[in-house]
Amino acid sequence: MKDRSLSPKDSTVLRAVEHHHFATRGGFCLFDVNALTVVRSNALDKTLLDLACLGIERSRLIESAEGIPGATRVEERVEFLVENRFLLDAEDEPTLAKLRPPTGYSTFMINVAQRCNLTCPYCYVNKGLFDYEKKPIPRMKTKTADEMVDRIYQLFPGLETYGYHFYGGEPLLNFDAIRRMVQAAEAKATASGTHADFHITTNGTLLTSVIADFMDEHRFTVYFSIDGNQETHDQLRQYTDGRGSYQDVERNLAYLKTKHGVHLIGSSVIRKGFSLEGAIGLLEGHGVQQCKAERVRLRDGDVLSLEGQEHDTYLKDIEGLVDHYIEYLSSGRKPMDFRLSSKILQLLTKTRRDFFCPAGERMFGISANGEIYPCALHVGRPQSKLGDVLVGIDTEKQTVFRAKFSPANQVECRTCWTRHLCGGGCSAMVDRFGHENCLSLRAESEAGIAIFQHFVENDPIQVLGLVSPKVVKWVNGELNDASELTPTEAAASRVASECV
Repeated sequence: MKDRSLSPKDSTVLRAVEHHHFATRGGFCLFDVNALTVVRSNALDKTLLDLACLGIERSRLIESAEGIPGATRVEERVEFLVENRFLLDAEDEPTLAKLRPPTGYSTFMINVAQRCNLTCPYCYVNKGLFDYEKKPIPRMKTKTADEMVDRIYQLFPGLETYGYHFYGGEPLLNFDAIRRMVQAAEAKATASGTHADFHITTNGTLLTSVIADFMDEHRFTVYFSIDGNQETHDQLRQYTDGRGSYQDVERNLAYLKTKHGVHLIGSSVIRKGFSLEGAIGLLEGHGVQQCKAERVRLRDGDVLSLEGQEHDTYLKDIEGLVDHYIEYLSSGRKPMDFRLSSKILQLLTKTRRDFFCPAGERMFGISANGEIYPCALHVGRPQSKLGDVLVGIDTEKQTVFRAKFSPANQVECRTCWTRHLCGGGCSAMVDRFGHENCLSLRAESEAGIAIFQHFVENDPIQVLGLVSPKVVKWVNGELNDASELTPTEAAASRVASECV
């Protein structure tokens, strides 16, 4: 042990902030749970933080670490951890990242149909029947559709952008209601100086050239379901008469891909026998612009649920997303998979979340008969109903809902290191199953942190490619006018100005 003349600094009591230390890509990352800061780390840092967990004098901390075989440059690492606020003086308060500021954008997930023409066994919404005890009405009535946009504006005034996400069941069973609402929404937006965005989640079987042309004209984001090759797709995504739907989906997708006004997102369900890596590759091969490959949401023991080795593979595939994001962003492309994008941008802007998603605050599900829920996945659950489009929302129920599923009020979340990135998990899944898949949520956070740290060390501006690759060009001066950003990326310049 080295001789050292003690200074007042040596008697300072240091304590470790709440942190998470993990291995990634041949090294280590160190994450401040509350400040959302990240640094490149090593094994010695973990030892020092463990020793300082309950508070320890700086001199004793150094001496204790120096007594560990192989520990070198201890004083230098202590200084590094102090400078980056992973070791604090006893009286110093940890930093708490700011909450994300409210935005002027809200999404309304509208169930224009509550039936489906397919019988997928892993359906999140019970083939359009949702969680109603009695069968809900099959389709939204014309009168309800015609009044919907005006009612939304009356109940949710002052927004900059109203996002309409047509949902089901299969929403194209009621295309007339979609057409009416889109036309009304665009007229309302023009008259009020606001904006309207349109989205749809569809199995693709009912898509016609007329509908695709309509989506192109009105710049839809289309979530289009493809679940494997023809054999596996047809086994799981069958019509009510037992026929497979793959060929119809492929034919309709081929035409939709020619529509440049459509932002096409391929959607697949990760399940037993169908991996995340395989899904991303398959969807990319179909020519979609991005993909949404979600793990199956089933009870443990279901024949299609991810368990054992299949679940371990899923976690490994999440880890593999680090290379996926780095490759795409480094080459000026948006990553195909976007599940980590919001977490990476949180780290960039140092903003924490106190809820998993905007459900019940800036996102609402609206049933075919006009009932309002926090999102479409809550439709039909009596405990989640917030009101209806005629009377409005019960603000007390809204507050209770947000409080119930916040990480502060879920026992499992209170001490979880990723709570400010994760926000407590999907409220619909917690409500339905009593828990979320926390292992996968933590794996996603670790992957997001690793990606962020890579670009901090290389080119932080490239992270803005998560918003749009054009933003990176704009920030770097390769685009001379922000108006060159496409209309679907209208918020890009605002995000860039906040982040850079």
